[in-house]
Amino acid sequence: MDVVVVGSLSTDFIVQADRMPEKGETLLGHGFSTAFGGKGANQAVASARLEAQTAFIGAVGDDTFGEKLISNLKDNSIFCDDVETFTGVPSGTAHINIYDNDNSIVVVPGTNGLLTPEVLKKHLKAIGEAEYVLVQNEIPVESIEYVINHCDQNGVKVIYNPAPYIDIDVSTLEKCHLVTPNEIECMSLFNMEPSKAVAKYPNKLIVTMGDKGCLYHNGQQELIIPSFKAEPLDTTGAGDTFNGALAAFLTQGKELETAILDANLAASLSIRKMGAQGGIPTLEEWKEAVQDVQGSNIE
Repeated sequence: MDVVVVGSLSTDFIVQADRMPEKGETLLGHGFSTAFGGKGANQAVASARLEAQTAFIGAVGDDTFGEKLISNLKDNSIFCDDVETFTGVPSGTAHINIYDNDNSIVVVPGTNGLLTPEVLKKHLKAIGEAEYVLVQNEIPVESIEYVINHCDQNGVKVIYNPAPYIDIDVSTLEKCHLVTPNEIECMSLFNMEPSKAVAKYPNKLIVTMGDKGCLYHNGQQELIIPSFKAEPLDTTGAGDTFNGALAAFLTQGKELETAILDANLAASLSIRKMGAQGGIPTLEEWKEAVQDVQGSNIE
């Protein structure tokens, strides 16, 4: 298996408004939709649409949302044999407010919180068969640590996206192949400016900076890998698209700098449609965008 994603599945409830309501205020919105989400699922979809063989380890409830979440993974050619179904606990949800070309999100974990180390022990075979394991922060922290430690002990490469931020020991981060925080997460995790952090962890730490691109250190110098211009409609899934695409491109044997650049292009395409997964490009769409990029050394 190219990529195994250990993470969250959720249904996104998306509200569009001109601004965020103040405390105690009722505000009229001008759009509502539902979409498939969860950082884990988003990253798996990004990997699979870029034609990396992708499997998912996660948890849903025995409700309508859970059934649809699994169906959506299958529709995106993701292997679902390691998705657990729990009785009496709702599937995860995310409540997303879109305003001023940005978003704010409230996540209700539901069954994502039941993806414990005890549950994960049943799925170590799938983890061990992966070239890359992707993990994020919408499952219990002890599960994140368990996956990272297991992979470190068994020679499996982990890409850890530490979002949304939780406190986790630096020694655990050092066991990862790649760590991909944004600027705020980076400063919270390492207690230092991103420039100093990437210098301390060359070829391991990639700091995503939105439309400013990505910062990392190649062992010789600090580099900023540029982003690509796009008119944003919904930025919800951009970071997840980047991470899933990064894993997919690395399984193709691309060098890290090239994979980051290619993943930046995929992320820029993802923000042009509504929903965390709605804009995630297929490999064909990504190749078409490459042709449209002039003066780029993208591969």
